[in-house]
Amino acid sequence: MKDDSDQILNALRDAGENGLLIGELADRLGIDSQEIAPIITTLMSEGRIMQKQELEKERYIIRTHVVEDADAGGLSDMNGCPCFHCLKIGRCGIRQPDSPVTCRELEEWLGTDLGKATS
Repeated sequence: MKDDSDQILNALRDAGENGLLIGELADRLGIDSQEIAPIITTLMSEGRIMQKQELEKERYIIRTHVVEDADAGGLSDMNGCPCFHCLKIGRCGIRQPDSPVTCRELEEWLGTDLGKATS
């Protein structure tokens, strides 16, 4: 099965961004489409390929990797977050006396922060 997975991945790489239908994969590789379907499911669950819906057909393509030179978030993105100076932080959490879900200060900060991002 490992060899079949590698063959499928190579065929999808060669197909590029257009991807391939399962039938096209079967024709290219000489593998029965019934054998390809579970391999496709495994590769999708591993995050190695993804499905691209095209009308009523489903094409499969190689999942693109995260760009290495993308800007990573930093602490400056959290500027002003009330959690950093909250006196209740030690008992804050899910099913705790205090929770981020019910915190008015956090809600207000998120609201003002989101307001800046959308304007």
